[in-house]
Amino acid sequence: MSQRLAARPYTAWQLLKAYWQSEHIFSAYLFLTAVLVMTSVLVGLDVLFTDWYNYFYDALQDYKAQDALDLLKVFVFLASIYIVLIVYRYYLQTFLALRWRKWLTTQFIDRWMNKKSYYYLEEFNESTDNPDQRIQEDINNLVTISLNLLVGLLSAIVTFFAFIYILWRLSGEVHIPLGSYGTLNIPGYLVWVAILYAAFGTYFTFKIGKPLVSLNFEQQRREANFRFAAIDVRSHAEHIALYRGEQHQKSILETLFGGVLNNWYAIILRQKLLLWFTAGYNQISVILPLVVALPNYFNKVFKLGGLIQTLSAFRQIQDALSFIVNSYTIIAEWQAVMRRLLTFLNHMCEVEKSVLEGDHFQYSSTPDNKISIKNTTILTPDKEVLLAGINEEMVHGEHYWIKGHSGIGKSTLVRAMAGVWPFGSGEITLPAHKNIMYIPQRSYMPIGSLREALLFPDHLSVSDETIIQLLQACDLPQLSTHLDYVTMWSEHLSPGELQRIAFLRVLLHKPDWVFLDESTSALDLVHEKNLYLLLKARLPSCSIVSVGHRPSLESFHDNQIDMSVYARERAVMMIEK
Repeated sequence: MSQRLAARPYTAWQLLKAYWQSEHIFSAYLFLTAVLVMTSVLVGLDVLFTDWYNYFYDALQDYKAQDALDLLKVFVFLASIYIVLIVYRYYLQTFLALRWRKWLTTQFIDRWMNKKSYYYLEEFNESTDNPDQRIQEDINNLVTISLNLLVGLLSAIVTFFAFIYILWRLSGEVHIPLGSYGTLNIPGYLVWVAILYAAFGTYFTFKIGKPLVSLNFEQQRREANFRFAAIDVRSHAEHIALYRGEQHQKSILETLFGGVLNNWYAIILRQKLLLWFTAGYNQISVILPLVVALPNYFNKVFKLGGLIQTLSAFRQIQDALSFIVNSYTIIAEWQAVMRRLLTFLNHMCEVEKSVLEGDHFQYSSTPDNKISIKNTTILTPDKEVLLAGINEEMVHGEHYWIKGHSGIGKSTLVRAMAGVWPFGSGEITLPAHKNIMYIPQRSYMPIGSLREALLFPDHLSVSDETIIQLLQACDLPQLSTHLDYVTMWSEHLSPGELQRIAFLRVLLHKPDWVFLDESTSALDLVHEKNLYLLLKARLPSCSIVSVGHRPSLESFHDNQIDMSVYARERAVMMIEK
């Protein structure tokens, strides 16, 4: 699949047309053409129905029973065709929406995951909320509403041009006396009444309904934050229970839900104003054509069938011209959804640009099996110096302990070496063609079976016997019978069990280098010792680099790298500035 959503800012039109210029261009336009053709045929049938009204009611007025029965048969035939077209238009339109959503969702996921945008947005951009909702819900709404509006707009245009001749022909000419100025003759006056009335309605609908766009945008944001807070309670149920933090979490949920209700009430008030206008507008549009058409009926310009046909044609044209009036709430929702997707997409571009501007690290590889850090400075996202003047070299075969007090920047240095911390400068040289693993403090467990979670992030070919043996070696024998069990494993395992699983992954992947970032902080000293000895025994050719401040780590490493030296260097730099 080709990548169409490039790393650049997008407008609404550019986002909409991306699918229609993709590799699905032929099938997309084929389905869309079929939907639009069916819509046009349905409008044509509506025209035939108005003619049918004319003939049928004239037959009733003239007491022609056989003609009326024959016309009923014609109606059944036309209605059958109408039903078939309605069903298949729905099917093709929803199938097209499904394909469009699949393509656009895949593109957003690729865009989100590429260049570590998912990580940078979460860590360094607070203005992008709930990307999960934007991908799952907003894309679906955008596609569905866009197609509905497109088909509705085309139907309105075709309807207008299909019925305007009928209404013009039935309208005749109205004569307005102007006194000494003579008489004003207006041909097709019903058409002009419909156009002027629709223009009046459209203008005031825009005036009244415009605030709904911002309100709907804010409502989606608040709903997503409330849902995220509820999910957070479920994910951290044990922590909240142990802290007895129910009231605190309850107040958070009530505050967020209060915001949801307040904004929703503002939407209700605005929609009430809009409903006052649109309801009155639609009710007047029922009586208006009757009032303006009755003079022609009483003047015997046409019979009862002509009157019914006139009312039907006027209603069709009125509905077509009132498309924006009747769809404004949906249009406001569409605009809000589009804004959320565009901000998500464009914030990814912004954060990637910020990362590119802040990242002055120079990464290179060497045939020698060693890691070098030269003249390296680590910055915070606010461009403040965290560590400065780092010059270190780690040689394969040796084990290194990176120590220093909490918050000094030990883990940040490791992130910079892993290429995920983009703020700083310096030269970082890594060994070529060597497998380096970086293990964070809390081990991640993807959704799936336990076997898949243990083999994360690769699909290794490992026998169950090997996995069970390592589970027992890492003091996790209770998991040996659950390899095929699918659940949210991160919620079922303790922090200590998760850290033991991290060591098991290292043993499965057999790296040349492994960076353990506070990877035994939740373990007792006995487990810590057993796991380090297990690594050294099972992976004798793996160099261990540990990050932590526990003194017990010293005995497992050959060398120490004290970050407080580079923190003092930072202090000197700040004084010189």
